[in-house]
Amino acid sequence: MGLLCDEAAASGAQRGCRGLAVGLALAVGALSGACTSRPPVADEAPAGPYEVVDGWPRVPEGMVFGPALDVAVDARGRVLVSHAAGRTSGNDAPISEATILVFDAGTGELLDAWGEGLFVYPHGIEVDRNDFVWVTDSEQNRVFKLTAEGKVVMTLGEAP
Repeated sequence: MGLLCDEAAASGAQRGCRGLAVGLALAVGALSGACTSRPPVADEAPAGPYEVVDGWPRVPEGMVFGPALDVAVDARGRVLVSHAAGRTSGNDAPISEATILVFDAGTGELLDAWGEGLFVYPHGIEVDRNDFVWVTDSEQNRVFKLTAEGKVVMTLGEAP
């Protein structure tokens, strides 16, 4: 498993959002392979000067990671991944493990993890221009607005 990045990012030059976004999209596709009924097809990947960065991401020993459900990048360039900690859709109870993982884009080091007991299936994640993190929970029919540190600021919708 590895993150794909463009040559400029690999050489330490300024990262372009487009190159990083494409690399992240490819990485989440690889991470979420367990969520699809068919294997990924190599020719579906965009052409470009990408390389695999082995060991990206780096999760602590014993942490259950995946299936990865969505990826976002914040203004600081950190990569946020929503994942189900080994669960599948159809859960009826909040996941007790951290479901939002925050990685250093360059090294893949886990910088932060949060969301314990908050999400049942954190399906989508976006970061707005003010660095608030928006997470959709498909099992709760809710949208959560959180700070960059994972504190709930607002909840939209009602649990079924």
